[in-house]
Amino acid sequence: MPRNIFPFKISDDEPRTPLSVSPYNSRVVEHMLDSFDDAKNYKYVAFRPGYPLQAAELNEIQEYFYLEFSIIAFITNAWNAYSGTPAAQFEETDLQSYAGPFWDGATPIVPYDQVGYNTLLAEGTISSTTVPAQISEIPQLVDVTDQGDTIRVELKEGFYHASVTTGNDTVDNNFRYAIYYEAISGTNIAEIEKRDNGKTYVGFSMTQSYISPSQFAGETALTDPSLNDNSSGFTNDVAAGARRVKFNFNRVVTTDTPTGVFGGGSPVAYNQNCIVLYIDHEQKKVRYLNGLPVFVQSTSGPGGFGGYE
Repeated sequence: MPRNIFPFKISDDEPRTPLSVSPYNSRVVEHMLDSFDDAKNYKYVAFRPGYPLQAAELNEIQEYFYLEFSIIAFITNAWNAYSGTPAAQFEETDLQSYAGPFWDGATPIVPYDQVGYNTLLAEGTISSTTVPAQISEIPQLVDVTDQGDTIRVELKEGFYHASVTTGNDTVDNNFRYAIYYEAISGTNIAEIEKRDNGKTYVGFSMTQSYISPSQFAGETALTDPSLNDNSSGFTNDVAAGARRVKFNFNRVVTTDTPTGVFGGGSPVAYNQNCIVLYIDHEQKKVRYLNGLPVFVQSTSGPGGFGGYE
């Protein structure tokens, strides 16, 4: 089944970008935008002394720049409609104000899915111009359900914009990138027990790694044969080029406050959690890290924005 590469529109039959065609041979489509292939999340072309420079590598740098810029532009448009003073449709009573996107964590490319946007449109509290794309195209990235005794949070595959958060001080420099999360069944869900106080933060564990062109030693998790020279229309195993720097989301994790409280999920320290949202147990609210209410579905009735019983 093809993966959703929203907001990009790349043909499944003949996927291409301006520099993916011969003789330019950029591999950005192959590495990120081919819906039938895995997303590699390469963010740097790491040149090494003594290895030949590939024209494809220079072309990829250009295409990755525009890929990152396009994600930032789309997220800015999708989220800024909700920045500032609390909107009436969310029925806020605590004067919670909302910051913009790109917090110190992981921002989904859109704040709401088709159900959330359709709910706001049906209530007449937003206009169609506030929806950043055709409703039918918008993916569900954040799925939160009130199950009675627990809150179920499922983070689904797609693009998020994230600050580097691995828990390693030598890596976590607050640089930010567009990262595609490929959900693995059983690792993308957290079920959090309700309680009377504290907060539970839900996000991703994250890693940085260096990927080398593979030659004759066999494949590993840190090699990629597609990084060898491709100027002849095939990858040449004796013509290795630059490495790549990869950032990856591994699984959904949780962090509870006060420290030591455990209410479900896969617990990690705060500095190891690339946070998407949090549950405020005292206020009975689910919010993104910028304060915006998350759409919460319910197994016992209609869903709503932020609150649960």
